[in-house]
Amino acid sequence: MLMITMKKEWLDSWRQGHALWISLIALMLLLIACVTSWQSFQVQSATKSAVAQSERDRWLEQGEKGPHSAAHYGVYVLKPELPLAMVDPGLRDFQGNVLRLEAHKRNDTLFRPIQDTIPMQRFGSLSPSFVLQILLPLLIILVGYPAFSGEREQGTLKQLLASGCSSIHLFIAKSAALFSVAAIVLIPLFAFLLYSSISEQHAQVLRSALYALSYLVYLSTWCVMVVAISCWLSTARRTLIVLLALWAISCLLIPKIAMTHASNQYPIESGQAFQSKLESEVYTPERQQAIAQFKQETLTTYGVSSTDDLPFDWSGAQLQFGEQYSDKVFDRLFGARSEQLNAQFQYYQSTALLSPFIAIQTISMGLAGSDHTHHHNFEVAAEKYRRVMQQTLNFNQRDHAHKATSHYVADKQLWQAIPEFVYQPPSFSLMSGHYLVALCALIGWLLFSGILGSYSLYLLRKEVQR
Repeated sequence: MLMITMKKEWLDSWRQGHALWISLIALMLLLIACVTSWQSFQVQSATKSAVAQSERDRWLEQGEKGPHSAAHYGVYVLKPELPLAMVDPGLRDFQGNVLRLEAHKRNDTLFRPIQDTIPMQRFGSLSPSFVLQILLPLLIILVGYPAFSGEREQGTLKQLLASGCSSIHLFIAKSAALFSVAAIVLIPLFAFLLYSSISEQHAQVLRSALYALSYLVYLSTWCVMVVAISCWLSTARRTLIVLLALWAISCLLIPKIAMTHASNQYPIESGQAFQSKLESEVYTPERQQAIAQFKQETLTTYGVSSTDDLPFDWSGAQLQFGEQYSDKVFDRLFGARSEQLNAQFQYYQSTALLSPFIAIQTISMGLAGSDHTHHHNFEVAAEKYRRVMQQTLNFNQRDHAHKATSHYVADKQLWQAIPEFVYQPPSFSLMSGHYLVALCALIGWLLFSGILGSYSLYLLRKEVQR
C-alpha cells in the first residue's frame, strides 16, 4: 500500500509540471555554480603550485648573505585549499591566502579577493553552497506547499483517508515524493563528492561522506516541515505564505541578526589599529631593558666582561632573544584577537538552534575547511614554521659568525637546511569538537521536524472523524 501511495504522489508531482521546471532551474543553477567554481579552483590550485615552487626557488637562489639578512629577505607561504572549498567558499574571500614570514614580524594574510571586487560583484556571486543552503529550501517550499492543503481544498483528502489509505503511509509518501524531487538537485554535488573522495591527490572520504549526509539531513528536515505545515493549514495559499515567511526568517533574517549581534558583542579592532598596537607593544623600553638584562646574565654566566670574549657571536644570540621576546607579545595580541573571532563564531553557531540554515552553513564551511577555525590553524602552523626558520638562521649566526675573519655570510647549504613549508589541513575528526553545537542543532531540527510530522498525523486521524 505504501509503494502504491508513493507512486501516486510521485506521478501527481510531475503531472503538475511546476515541480519539473523548478527542479530543472535549480539543477541548472547548481551545475553552473559547480562548473564555474571547479574552473576557478583548478586555476587557483595550478597558480598556487607554481607560485610555491617559484618562491622556494627564490629562497634557495638568494645567494650568499648574512643569516639575518636572509631572515629579513623572508618567504611567502600559500594556504592550500580542500576540494570541498569549491562547493562552499565560506570565508575564503575575506581571509586571504598568502602569508609573508620574516624576522621580527608576524604578519596577517594578504590578497583577500573581497578587496578587489566592486560592491555590485558581491551581489552577483553564485556558489554551490548558496544554491544548496538557500535556494534548495525555496524549491522544496514551491513544490511541496500544496501537499495536503491543496488536496483539502479540492476535497480529495477525505476521500483518500476514507478509502482506507493509512494517514502515516500518506504522510510518508508525500514526504518521500517531495524528497525525491528535491534530491535531483543534489546529483551534481554527489558526483563531485564521489570524485573527490576517490581522488588519489585529495583523499577526503570522511569529509565527503559527512558533507553528503549533512545536506541529506538538511533536505529531509525541510521536506518534513513543509509537508507537516501543509497538513496544518486549510488552504494552499495560506500554506505558501506561511512557508515563505518561515524561509525568509530562517535563511535571511536570523543569520543577519546573529552576525550583527556577534560582531557587536565581541568587537574586533581594525587591521590598521591592530598593526599599530603590535608596533607600539613590541618595541618598548621594557624590551631594551630585557635585552640588557639578558646581556648581563650571559656575561656573568661565561665569566667575561665583554661580548667580544664570548665563545659565540653575541649578535646572533641577541637576535634570537629579541625574537623570543617579540613572540610572547605576538602570542598575547594575536591570541586575544583569535579568542574574539572564535567567540563570534561560537555565538553565531549557537543560533543554529533558531535556524537550520545556520547549522548547515557552519557544518558546510567546517567540512570544506573555509571557516575561521581552519584558517587559524593555517596561521598557527605558518607561525611555528617562521619561528623555526628564524631560530635556525639566528643560531647559525651565533655559532659561526665569530669564527669568520670578515663579515660572515652563509650560502645555499644553510638555505637548504630550512625545509619547505608544507601545510596539511587537519582531519575533520580532530576538528569536529568545534562544530558540536551545529551538528547537534542539525540533528535536533530533524527530530523537531519529526515531532511536527507526528502532530500532523494526529490531525490527519481527526480529519477522517470530521
